[in-house]
Amino acid sequence: MSSKESCPVVNIPCNLGKRHGITAAWFTEDKISVTAYSNKLLQSVNNRPPVNAPVKVTHLAPTFILDEPILRSLVSECSNVFLNLQVVKSSSPAASIDYLKISRTYRSAIRACLEKLEDLITNTKPRDLEQYQNYVTIFYSVEYIWHLVEILIVDSNSATAVVPNLLEWVQYHFPTANRMATELLQQGRDVDSNEEYWGVVKGLIIQGQIQVARALLRLHTKSEMVCFEVAEQILQTMPIYSAYGGLSVPKFKSQWQYWSANARSKIDAGILAAEPDLEEIVKLVVGDRQTWTEQCRYATSWFEYFPGYLFYTESTCKYYELGTFANTWLSQCISTGGMNATYKYLDKIILSVMENNLPQVLHNIQNICDNKWFLTHLVDLLYHCGQLTLSTGGTEDQDAEKLFRESLLYDFGTLLMSRNASLWEVGLDYLEFSSTEGLGAREALLARIPIRNEKQALKLISAAKKNNFPAVESEICKVLVKRNLANRLYGNALEWAIRSRDSFYVTAVANIFLEHYCNTGEIMCEDVIANVGAKMFCSPRLIFLVKYYDFRQFYRERSFAQAAELLINLLDSKITPSYFWPSLLADTIPLLEFKEPVIPTKETYTILHHLEWDLVPMIEKRKEQLKGAKTAAQQQQGQQQSQQMDTDEGDDNNQTLNAKFAPNLLNNCTDDLVKLLRLACTRNLARAFIIENTVAD
Repeated sequence: MSSKESCPVVNIPCNLGKRHGITAAWFTEDKISVTAYSNKLLQSVNNRPPVNAPVKVTHLAPTFILDEPILRSLVSECSNVFLNLQVVKSSSPAASIDYLKISRTYRSAIRACLEKLEDLITNTKPRDLEQYQNYVTIFYSVEYIWHLVEILIVDSNSATAVVPNLLEWVQYHFPTANRMATELLQQGRDVDSNEEYWGVVKGLIIQGQIQVARALLRLHTKSEMVCFEVAEQILQTMPIYSAYGGLSVPKFKSQWQYWSANARSKIDAGILAAEPDLEEIVKLVVGDRQTWTEQCRYATSWFEYFPGYLFYTESTCKYYELGTFANTWLSQCISTGGMNATYKYLDKIILSVMENNLPQVLHNIQNICDNKWFLTHLVDLLYHCGQLTLSTGGTEDQDAEKLFRESLLYDFGTLLMSRNASLWEVGLDYLEFSSTEGLGAREALLARIPIRNEKQALKLISAAKKNNFPAVESEICKVLVKRNLANRLYGNALEWAIRSRDSFYVTAVANIFLEHYCNTGEIMCEDVIANVGAKMFCSPRLIFLVKYYDFRQFYRERSFAQAAELLINLLDSKITPSYFWPSLLADTIPLLEFKEPVIPTKETYTILHHLEWDLVPMIEKRKEQLKGAKTAAQQQQGQQQSQQMDTDEGDDNNQTLNAKFAPNLLNNCTDDLVKLLRLACTRNLARAFIIENTVAD
């Protein structure tokens, strides 16, 4: 039977589409692209639209409902159940696992989620009331189906008898009769004065709660009449089948037929005619077809009364017989009229479960708007307990169940990691136990998660380390380097650059520190540089920065000999940035002017060597550049300078890793600095020669 469900209507703002029609095509697995102009129009040469006409493309995708905080807590809670099952199964495959307990844990999480949603609707009246009501409808349906699958498929004892479990299922999901019976029993005598009395008793009988119904009948004011005593005897002597009662099926049916014939004879004799409601109850108990058909009109769904009907007609029913009885009962309900209009999608899935048509059940579950949360967890549970049967038995289909489960885990894990920044950790767990593609997707998706703050970045890095993704850790650090540079947090930028272990980023950030010193004479974030330690070896430029900082510290502490030794080592290290030569050589002048030389003659020659071979050529090159700039076209000089200023500002704002450097010392470096250095070296050589060549007495 086909079901006709109402579908949501999506309005697409497209004026061209109104006039010329629209065309739709699948963009991804769960996304449709819609654009203006129908296919017929595009195929017609004469009616084709202008080439330059702007056309908008609209992407339509299912709503991601798991963003809702209550549903997000459901996902997180159930992911723990899922993860525990995978860990136990992988660590000890031969271990005995209580799958019924796991299934009930899932259902308890769903029930808790439903209670939170109902409290939210009742107490707070949210703006999107209809949306939350839809959530309740979705997860009530999920709970219906999961519970039924649990008692018929997951439960290994379902092969013996299914009717007791079905009665428990219907009592759990239709608790009105049980709840009202409790209120009537608390009331005591004269309960029959309540208008709902007989309706409650019938509801209890229909759900197979014979003992509670008898207790209510004994509270009736006419309970001592003959008709009530006869009804009590019939209900008391009714045989109830139990797979563990030691009674064979043929013998039970023989007892049932004898009891049923005796009860029918009393009905036919008119003993119960004095109380029509009581007579109707006894007719329900003996399985009178006409009476049950009349009751179908009051059912909210076709399966509400079905377990009770089986209880009084086919209580020995096995699971493989359930589909036949279900279809017979459904036809019987439809014949009463009115059921056809209320046959919903949930009813279709329930019927497929009772028919033991698992592939059809899973196919129908995919259409539930829960982002495949239900399907993923149910298939995983069925797979582990050995009840997921999709293949036909051929060799080519022997891995169908495994591939189907892995594909669902891959899709669901990818969805969580790509659609929600707070559920990416859960998505990692699902991808870990999916296919080989899922293991590769974890690394790719982890690097693409939007980073909102450093706390989240630390979580991402921790996950990357745990899963041995060094490239992801480095990428996250690089993102934070750029972000901190944009916010002018240079100390944080240096720390994240070092953590990234990327020489290019470390060098770029260290350059910013050194260039800032050239311009201002101050070292930024000294506390960060002081604690770099052995991490400085990830970049030569960082080594230079740290060692130059150490030189400055020695100088401040007046350890001039150590400062001089370190400064000479820096000059000879071959890691000095070209733009830093003026600053580095200028720092030698105070040390060269000491009356008691702290720089020996050999090291003084080293300073002169770098002066003549590094600094002087740089100054000459700078002069040539300035001379070439002056000979440029003077008419456009003002315009070019203006454009150059704009370009420099744009570079400063956009290219945070390539900070523009215009060192004041280099720009203003004249022959005076060279003369001062030569003079200081000459004076130091004179003093050093005298001291070094003086023979002590």
